[in-house]
Amino acid sequence: MRTARIPIGNAHRCLHVQAPVGVPRHRLGVMSLLAWVLASGVSLAAPPTQPATRPAPTTSQAPKADAATDWLLGQAAAAPSTPKEDDDGRPAAPTSRPASPFAAAGSNIAADPAARQGVMLLSNGEKIHGRFATTQGKPLRIYDEHEVFRDVPFDLVRSAEAKVLWERDEKEWHFRESGSDIKEYSGKTYPARETQYTLTLVNGQTVTGSIVAPLYLQSRDGPYTFILHKRDKGEPGQTLKQLVYVQKVEFD
Repeated sequence: MRTARIPIGNAHRCLHVQAPVGVPRHRLGVMSLLAWVLASGVSLAAPPTQPATRPAPTTSQAPKADAATDWLLGQAAAAPSTPKEDDDGRPAAPTSRPASPFAAAGSNIAADPAARQGVMLLSNGEKIHGRFATTQGKPLRIYDEHEVFRDVPFDLVRSAEAKVLWERDEKEWHFRESGSDIKEYSGKTYPARETQYTLTLVNGQTVTGSIVAPLYLQSRDGPYTFILHKRDKGEPGQTLKQLVYVQKVEFD
């Protein structure tokens, strides 16, 4: 008897059969082989045992980096550093002063192409000459008598004049406690006023209504910022006369 090794499917599984001596393996017919296998029994070689763990990838097999993850990590801001402290344990003072919302425009009037020469009259009788501008690139927005917002380009305004709708001394008060609707008065008063302005344009047209806008002034004494108010109020103890407002401004 001779042993014949017949592969099945792949290199890991095969039939080990014993063929009669003198019969060449290539002459065994398919049918006779199957019959002989069924009669004599078959032993299957078990496949090799798979490793319990997958071997670690080599450098050439290392997974590629996720491009999206790399981008997100690149965008992440660094954690803020802990502020230094003074000798007494308090945080150190900032090295720069916070920027004022009016500082840039107020100190850069010379660079504003819409800036214009003019004169301003305050309610206390003071007149100030200089170069005026408003927020660069922004028109003067006025809520007119027809309850419509109108944007008026600053360079088309020839003058702006105030009209006092009401002014009075208001009593200072506060709620007795949080959530209460009971008012307690301190015995002090503060001035309050509501105004509207009439804008006269270079073509003679006028627009009247409520306005809230800054006016930046560069004069010989330095830069100033004035506000065209709709409503304004002073501090407790002040008088209406001390609550100064822009009464009129005329541009060249």
